[in-house]
Amino acid sequence: MNAMQKKLALFYAPGALTFAVLCWGLAPVATRYILQTSFSALHLLLLRFLLATLLLLPVLIHTLRHQRIAWTRHEVLLIVAGSLTCILGYNVTVTFGLQYIPASIGGLLIATEPIWITLLACLFLHETLRKTALGGLVLATAGVVLLIGQSLLHPAIDSHALLGIGLTLLAAMMWGIYTIVVRPLSRRYGALSSTALTTIIGTVPLFAFWDTHVIPSITTFTPSIWSAFLLLAVGSTVVATILWNYGVAHLPGSKAGMFLYLEPIVSVFGSALFLGEHLTLSTLASGALIIAGVIVAQLSPGERNAPESSSSDAILEHTKS
Repeated sequence: MNAMQKKLALFYAPGALTFAVLCWGLAPVATRYILQTSFSALHLLLLRFLLATLLLLPVLIHTLRHQRIAWTRHEVLLIVAGSLTCILGYNVTVTFGLQYIPASIGGLLIATEPIWITLLACLFLHETLRKTALGGLVLATAGVVLLIGQSLLHPAIDSHALLGIGLTLLAAMMWGIYTIVVRPLSRRYGALSSTALTTIIGTVPLFAFWDTHVIPSITTFTPSIWSAFLLLAVGSTVVATILWNYGVAHLPGSKAGMFLYLEPIVSVFGSALFLGEHLTLSTLASGALIIAGVIVAQLSPGERNAPESSSSDAILEHTKS
């Protein structure tokens, strides 16, 4: 890459990262919008990942044709684990969770993913739990507790809100597991190829629930529902992944990682703008605590002496499906 190409890459990278985060931040809003139309969560998942599979299949075919792949037994286990946690663990769980809670709350809970990644990296990769990570965990936990308290005390929130909060938190934890599992695959075969592989394989079990009403249900889509659906299936799963990988490749990790903090903010304001959700003071306060916790957890006082492989590396490699 010559000097001019590098300058252009630096110019376009922030825009690519911003667009990716916008897609991911609006994903809970789009999901909630479609589900509010009484559209089946299962049908939404089947249609979304059918289209995503068709779009990602050429990526996987290209990888298999042009790379000499000799998967080890360990890598096969990682692929299976990554596929299950990506689709069944994260996407299925979060979709059903968003049936019961506002998209703004869902977006804030999903924002705890970096906390889970840090904790899981400490548990399974034997990374040291820094004081900043512990402090961030305390702040984020306080924010989640405040959200739970709001769901228990606020009469306007559905009684199933606790189930929705639990499922969404479980999904965030599953994404943390997926990120840790897929990291060695991403480094060896590329983030986009690994995403295509785990998404396609993880989608296969969903087709066990296929029924004859899935395709005909598309005829009920209005233009606004089509927009939300395409944002999920194409924008969030495919386009955002490609743009994120491009941006991360051309910007320092510290700068690229800051864009992730915009994701819950986009979810909160997107839910207010497109769904008319009322933002209470307690929601804003809990959101501020969660975002502050995530930011504090990623602070690294000993950054110069930090090992090359760290949980922050995994966060930057994470690609939403």
